[in-house]
Amino acid sequence: MASEVQIAKLALQHIGDRFDISDLAEATPEAEQVNLVFDDTRDALLRQHPWNFATKYASPAALTGTVPANWDYMYTYPTDALRIISIVDPLEAGTPIKFEVGRNASDIKVVMTDQADAELQYTQRITDTVEFDPEFTLALSYALAAKLAMPLTGEREIANDMEVMARNVVNSAWETDSNEGIEETPPDAEWIQGRA
Repeated sequence: MASEVQIAKLALQHIGDRFDISDLAEATPEAEQVNLVFDDTRDALLRQHPWNFATKYASPAALTGTVPANWDYMYTYPTDALRIISIVDPLEAGTPIKFEVGRNASDIKVVMTDQADAELQYTQRITDTVEFDPEFTLALSYALAAKLAMPLTGEREIANDMEVMARNVVNSAWETDSNEGIEETPPDAEWIQGRA
């Protein structure tokens, strides 16, 4: 699996072969620009889609105190979460459970819901590149290239090309990731069942 430096090198390669780094700590314009955008770009890409490799479940204890906005329960927003995907009810599989993310009176980021004993499904902030899915790695390299192109080349055409490539590669990675696993097949409509 690719390291942060290898992902950065790949991003720079997308822009053009004259850009390269050997270490993120080196004092070069390339390393400086990569360091400016790497973490935010990774986190934004993780947040945009419920990636299978970054999906985590947790059952936090309900917080006490006044729950904001007329909800029944509030739970601490997990510190390693980038996005709450859903609340899972083991007794009612497939039934969406309403929730909202906000801050309580103590200024703590919380998940509010009417679900007792909620199990949160969320996208975890993954910083260890060894854990990345290979298509996520490629998508991240193009997302980085799109952010690095203008500051490093000053050429809007290259920056626009990288934006288009990033969008295409990210969409392809989302599609592959979404198709991994077993999807429930909805039952046939009653009128179709009646024909049997």
